Amino acid sequence: MSNNEKGKKIIVAVVGQPNVGKSTLFNILTRKHVIVANWPGVTVEKHEGWRDYKGYRIHFVDLPGIYGFSASTLEEIIARNYILSGEPDVLLVLVDSTMPERTMYLALEALEIFPKTIIVFTKSDLTHTYGIHINYRALSRILNVPVVAVSAATKTGINELLETIIKVFEGKIGRKAPLKLNYGALEPFVRDAEELIKLSKLSRQYPSRWLAVRALQGDKEILDKMKELGEKELVEKIMKIRSEIENIFKRSVEEVFAQIRFSKLAELMERVVVRAPIKSREVYVGIDRLFSHPIIGPIVSLSILLMIFAIIFTLNTGFPLNIIFYSIGYGELAEFIEEHSLGGLLEEFFEWLGGVARELLHGFPNWFVNLVVDGIIGGVGAVLVFLPLIFLVALLLALLEDSGLAPRIAMSLHSLLQRIGFSGHAIFPVMLGLGCNVPAIMASRSSPNFRERLRLIMTLAFIPCQARLVVVLGIASALSGIKGLILVVASYITAFIIFAFIGKLLYEYDRKRGYVDEPELLLEIPPLHRPLGKVVWWLTWNTVRHFIIKAGTIIFLVTMISWVMLNYSAELKPVSSISDSLGASIAKVFSPLLYPMGFTGETAWKIAYALMIGFLAKEAIIGALAILTGAESSAAAIRMLGLSEAQIVSLTMFSMLYVPCLATMAVICLESRSVKIMLTTVLIMMVIAYIASILAYVFSLIFLGS
Repeated sequence: MSNNEKGKKIIVAVVGQPNVGKSTLFNILTRKHVIVANWPGVTVEKHEGWRDYKGYRIHFVDLPGIYGFSASTLEEIIARNYILSGEPDVLLVLVDSTMPERTMYLALEALEIFPKTIIVFTKSDLTHTYGIHINYRALSRILNVPVVAVSAATKTGINELLETIIKVFEGKIGRKAPLKLNYGALEPFVRDAEELIKLSKLSRQYPSRWLAVRALQGDKEILDKMKELGEKELVEKIMKIRSEIENIFKRSVEEVFAQIRFSKLAELMERVVVRAPIKSREVYVGIDRLFSHPIIGPIVSLSILLMIFAIIFTLNTGFPLNIIFYSIGYGELAEFIEEHSLGGLLEEFFEWLGGVARELLHGFPNWFVNLVVDGIIGGVGAVLVFLPLIFLVALLLALLEDSGLAPRIAMSLHSLLQRIGFSGHAIFPVMLGLGCNVPAIMASRSSPNFRERLRLIMTLAFIPCQARLVVVLGIASALSGIKGLILVVASYITAFIIFAFIGKLLYEYDRKRGYVDEPELLLEIPPLHRPLGKVVWWLTWNTVRHFIIKAGTIIFLVTMISWVMLNYSAELKPVSSISDSLGASIAKVFSPLLYPMGFTGETAWKIAYALMIGFLAKEAIIGALAILTGAESSAAAIRMLGLSEAQIVSLTMFSMLYVPCLATMAVICLESRSVKIMLTTVLIMMVIAYIASILAYVFSLIFLGS
């Protein structure tokens, strides 16, 4: 098939030290579509292969295994000359994640030559087994280069790598210029040599700084080329600088450069790599037997997860401890717990901040004061009040992951998940989904089975994320006594039942058409160890950072849009009443759909409006309700709307089950590579949410009588 038929061509060079897993990864990337020949003029074998992906034909060139680019061996000369030839569009440098400090050296050298580089950590499934933790995100940020972790054994990270290759080729991510490694005391000599190199014709072909460093190290191939170009005088001047370095440091220039480079590498690795002391597996045989027991294992695992979330809720909101105290007659103690919970303290802070802002802005136009106090502080504050909750969830899940308990939980729950068509691999996306559905859907890549991954992509949005927890807690807090606790628990149970039910339906659909086999668990069980503070912080911060960015950008923007829509008409003129606003006009079109849930009149369009805003960011429902009512808390907003208990139950159920947010819809589309799958998922969620909320309203009227 012609290149035009296959789409654009991307040439990717693949380089790495011997035994980093290069050949295995090359075969997986090319699906063994490999051509074997020899490099021109030598007997060294040349392997080339291809992969068609998203309209591109990605052409992989497997370079010889090398330790560096010093051109001291034939393999190094071949690899370096090919990279510098200008033929490759993207360079993959493979690093063994079980030996990152030793195998990362080649990556640093490569970055000095070729900017469009991707660092690929191989054997990522084994790092935890060796007690190694690598902060790939931090490494990527420090070097300003894409970093991808892959595993040939579990096939994880392969699609992410292919996606990254395309993004680097298109210039969307990655370096724009070679890395300028700071050589410390050698910098003055490097700069002098670079000024001389810029006068050479070679500087038109290769990076001048890299040429200067190599020339100072006596690179024979480069110096010979300069002499062939008639630049003998330049070579002599560079040799004088080289001699000066040797006189000062009393060592060979090569040794001085290598020492500095290794020192820089050690500093870098210290920042991004942590090693945990690993004890013999025999020490933990009893624990492993406990988790592997077919009955006790799942009970222990579920108990751990329930205990974790009970601790999180109690510390952040006082829930469910406050409800328990209310129900047994200790109202004052329950109120004390609520007021002194992390969420309660933050709520008081934003109330105080709003009052201070209103006083400071005295004299400013009313619209501006309302924008700042009700729009910015009220709207965003109503969401940020749950930041401690998100931090605690991320922290405790990070402790599970780093300690080695998480994979044991996956192993113990594998048999349960098999009943609904998933393997134990699904537990990691599900656990992440309790934090945020976006990384959860992306984590579905951990499943080695494509059809299982597709089913996860379509069902993970039912997992109650922290954003929905924010909304559910906010709405449920308007109920008195133990009813709020029952509502939250019931909404979570309902969400998980629907996740399981839809997952099972999709599995049966696949099975009847012969698409799938019995779900299997391919997982390395690492040794248990004490969680490391640095690693736990990495994992926690990645989740919290996502929420802060979301709250600081998307939610802030949504809150501003919401405020404008509620304070201006379709003609962008200020309105005296919210019911005359643009937002109200749009919401009133959809409000009849809420009549079966008991919402009518002003209440119907206000609820419809909040749910519309929830399409963009689910947490923004609380902010929208706060703006609509002028209330300082979510519970107060619900009370001001005058919702009955049955309406509160119905609204909670719909908020829990309908589409999480715009970001989730986008990632479903990206990960499935199908608009049809995304639209199908959205339709399924909307229909289920609508039916469930109506049923919840009807049953609540029967059992609650209101």
